Amino acid sequence: MDDKEIIDPVFCLRGLQEAGTLACATRAADGSPRVRFVAGLHFELDAVYLLASRGMPFARQLLADPRLQLLGTVRKGVYVRLTGEAHPVPEEEQVRWRLRIFQERPYYRELYPPYKHDDSLVFAVRDGYFQYLDLVSMPIQRVYVPFGDGAVPFSGYRITGKCGRCGSCRPACPENCIETGDPVFRIRQENCLQCGACAEACPRGAIERVGD
Repeated sequence: MDDKEIIDPVFCLRGLQEAGTLACATRAADGSPRVRFVAGLHFELDAVYLLASRGMPFARQLLADPRLQLLGTVRKGVYVRLTGEAHPVPEEEQVRWRLRIFQERPYYRELYPPYKHDDSLVFAVRDGYFQYLDLVSMPIQRVYVPFGDGAVPFSGYRITGKCGRCGSCRPACPENCIETGDPVFRIRQENCLQCGACAEACPRGAIERVGD
């Protein structure tokens, strides 16, 4: 990551757009995970639009449970992920966004013959959060960015008040992202690999995992 680059929603949206085909995670009716590649996309500053046939499992899954994650590879070792909910756009806007996606993705007109165009359904992701992850830089860079009215939940390891400042965690950290502090040490979350090595090394059990 260039030090001059600002990781904001526009930066993350551009990263997903440049990635092209994205991996998309949803849930099946039985709760099991489903991952597919999605290319029928259009990007605006306030939303990401996705196209799917009404009869496809993808559309049925989103209608039943709108939660999803979109993941794009910006370049080798650098990724952008969007976590949010995908809801169908209002019926009066379906044609507008459907035609926009067909215009930007001409080959989709072959996947969806004219007599099937009206069978496709457009969803929009408007609120959620991005994760920018650069595994190439040293230390790694992990940045969370809210999207729309979404909030970023804390996820990772943190050092609690049980910390005795013995320093056992510091040499265990592969990213050297644990700093001394008073009254307790702290983890630089933007550089944390979230591997848990520090928690295993702590003799007091002062480091806990929070979130997924």
